[in-house]
Amino acid sequence: MLRVVCLSLILFPVVLTGCGSSESDIEIGKPAVLAAQPPLTLEEWKAMSDLTEKYDGATLERLRAGNLELKSDRAWDKYQKEFVAPQLVKDKPLKERI
Repeated sequence: MLRVVCLSLILFPVVLTGCGSSESDIEIGKPAVLAAQPPLTLEEWKAMSDLTEKYDGATLERLRAGNLELKSDRAWDKYQKEFVAPQLVKDKPLKERI
């Protein structure tokens, strides 16, 4: 009998709260839609100081979207090899220079 009383005391508030509608637009299990970020220019990208954000995939895609000549995969790969990779080495060298 004690078990039944304890379980009812625990489950009764849960049943009362239910799964009713909430006033917020957030739904569990549904990904939030983030506002689309505007494309980046090369100057804006170079001026970024947070290296984690600067070399993040989404940021690099914004950089690519901001330059019409980088739309093709071949041009983008070449750009990454010739510009982005050397810039990363400058910003964050593997070993400190002596």
